[in-house]
Amino acid sequence: MKSILYILSVFLLFQAQLHAQNTGENKLGSWYEVTSSNKISDKFSISGSFTNWNYELPANKAHLRLGILGLNYHVDPKLSIGLCYAYGDIDSSFEVNDIPHTKENRIIEQLIFKHRLNTIQFSQRLRLEQRFLEYPTENQLTHRIRYRFKTKIPLNQTLYISTYDEIHFNLNEFDFQQNRAFMGLGILVTKNISTEIGYARHSFKTKSFNRLSLQINLKCDFRQHNS
Repeated sequence: MKSILYILSVFLLFQAQLHAQNTGENKLGSWYEVTSSNKISDKFSISGSFTNWNYELPANKAHLRLGILGLNYHVDPKLSIGLCYAYGDIDSSFEVNDIPHTKENRIIEQLIFKHRLNTIQFSQRLRLEQRFLEYPTENQLTHRIRYRFKTKIPLNQTLYISTYDEIHFNLNEFDFQQNRAFMGLGILVTKNISTEIGYARHSFKTKSFNRLSLQINLKCDFRQHNS
């Protein structure tokens, strides 16, 4: 009887440990994103995006939902500067039980530079962020800087390879915060619509997530309606 109780106790402890360690790192999650770039004049555009991360497939274990709206000034066809506002809901309860959602209001200043080497397109984006985080017991203001380098390699008139890497650093006390890497296949659906599907590796200091990434990009030009 004692042996049975001992085995049962070990089994229950093992199951509890497995449950405690199920932080999403051993799952294939999802990363969905819709972006929009809308020209309103020769010099100004309005951009928007909505991002949805999930710990698991299908999308029933939410990690983050984030919406961004920005106004951009185009210095020339290669260089633009922008000011954006973002609102996010971060859900970490899948990693740590009974953790309430963290709400975030964010101000973003960004600089984007685009260039080409033959047919290969490059994009560099630098962002400064002021993150107003609402935790259950306190509010915090944190500052962050992030840099993304992205390439597009055309395969034909419709298909291309898309890759990027984006690293984030905290600025309150300068420290690595996270890194996002992606590689996938892009499809030009129309002149104004493209989609990218591939693999994203989302790494923090103590954990990393593997995610299937699907992005839809929309471009609109409202200048023709100004006349």
